[in-house]
Amino acid sequence: MHGAQIEDTVRSLFTDLKQDKVESLLVHCADWGINVRMFLNGEILELDLLKNYEGYEVTFAEDRDKGSVQIDELPDLLQLLEVS
Repeated sequence: MHGAQIEDTVRSLFTDLKQDKVESLLVHCADWGINVRMFLNGEILELDLLKNYEGYEVTFAEDRDKGSVQIDELPDLLQLLEVS
């Protein structure tokens, strides 16, 4: 997937939520990875996703004490964040 496809995939994941609410969604693909910034249910959520051989390494930018998590595919973000 290239940058525009990745941005579209992430946007559609979070705009199609039925129970949780996302506002001010920013998705930016950079040379090193993907930045995702949003208000999720009124709380700021900042994620950095780094593509690797196993999928994506997800880092919670606002909580550096929280370790990074490995996901296989972008739709796995919803399960990781426990949103629907």
